[in-house]
Amino acid sequence: MLNYEVNNKGYEQFRKNLKANREDFPWFDYEQEFLDSFKVNVDRETALQQIITINSKYSTHLSLGKSSAPDEGGELADFIVSDSFQSRITTTDKDVAAALVTDLAKAAKTRGRFLLSFASKYCHHCNPNMFPIYDSVNAIYLKEHYSYSDNHDYREYIDAYNLFCHSIGVDLQTASDKQEGFWVDKFINNIEK
Repeated sequence: MLNYEVNNKGYEQFRKNLKANREDFPWFDYEQEFLDSFKVNVDRETALQQIITINSKYSTHLSLGKSSAPDEGGELADFIVSDSFQSRITTTDKDVAAALVTDLAKAAKTRGRFLLSFASKYCHHCNPNMFPIYDSVNAIYLKEHYSYSDNHDYREYIDAYNLFCHSIGVDLQTASDKQEGFWVDKFINNIEK
């Protein structure tokens, strides 16, 4: 991890370095390309491909035919192409965002697992400013510094994440950059923890 102050100056320096310094951030171009190519309105086959890619890229531990347990990919893809998902993914309402991630996290009913990490990552790639990525590294940081209880409550997670954003001078709901949430996610993952 690189040492950046958790304030607007540290965040802006990180963004500048991220764009210019390929030695410290060799993954950046791939991450940016993946986000830019991610489609929101998709057919089932494309949804399955995106699910596989997210799972591979982030190690979200979906079965996807690799175990004797039922494959979750089909159920997740069915939900992603549904009107319920598609009508809410462009939301600007935090409560709607939290409910959507929770619904996607529960969509693979056959195995009965709560796939919060996967669901937040998928939604983040559709709408980075409304769906912060939930992962253990970010959750631990928010627990230590922003009173997140880490009980897998995505609405509470959004609130703690917004407190973090406030500390670096960012308001994701009003940001002119539609990918500001992408930059913030990379920052929180690269500050000295």
